[in-house]
Parts: sequence; C-alpha cells; structure tokens
Amino acid sequence: CRTLGPDYRVHIYEFEEPGPMHIDTTILPLAPGRVLINKDWVPQIPDIFKDWEILNPPPSNLPDDHPLFITSKWIHTNVLMLDERTVVVEKDEEALISAFRKWGFETILCPFKHFQSFGGSFHCATLDVKRRGGLHRYI
Repeated sequence: CRTLGPDYRVHIYEFEEPGPMHIDTTILPLAPGRVLINKDWVPQIPDIFKDWEILNPPPSNLPDDHPLFITSKWIHTNVLMLDERTVVVEKDEEALISAFRKWGFETILCPFKHFQSFGGSFHCATLDVKRRGGLHRYI
C-alpha cells in the first residue's frame, strides 16, 4: 500500500479456491456500480460489492479439447473495457456476447481464443500507457 500512495485503497478478499487464479476472470469491475463475478469461484459476494449490480457470466463455449495452459475455460471472461459501455470480447463466445448486449454493453468482437491457450486474454494482454480523467472511488 505504501508504494501505491495515500490515494489508493487495497481491499482484501480470500477465495475458497485453493489454487492460483486470474483475478480478472473471477471479479472484474466493468463500470461504476457494475461487476462481473464468476459465482463458480466466488460463492459469497464480497461486502464491498453489496450495492453493485452483479453480472454472472455464462460458461465458455470453448471445446473441451482446446489447449489451455495455466488457465481455465473461464478465461473468456478476461475481457477489456474501453469505457463504461464498450467491451472487447472473443468473437466466438456467443453466450457471453449475448449476455453483454443484454446487459446494455456495446461489444467489439475480436478473434483471440488461440492467445487464450497461453494463459491470458484481452485484459492480461494489454497495458494502459496513458489514461484520461482522474482517479475515482467506486467503493
């Protein structure tokens, strides 16, 4: 916390999952007051999200024989938010695309499932080099 400075708060949550996991396929804030939570891995919603809209993603449609290393089929939820309404989603994940559209998001479809085999997806494969706007607290 000292490295981040006084403007940042760190929230700790312990998961029941005994092994390592991608946090951004487990709990992923999408927009102010809206969070994607994988209820298979988070059976109890953290108190910090008690007033938030909880969006539960559908399972992936990746075939069982698709190679995945150091990750699970839930890697499809490792999406990238471009703003509060626009999300980049793997182009073959029809159920997730449909869910995002039902939830009111605009979707940008991109082929990325072969990258997922290496243990990440859009959120893991990108890095902000410059952001507009200021720091906001949503919790």
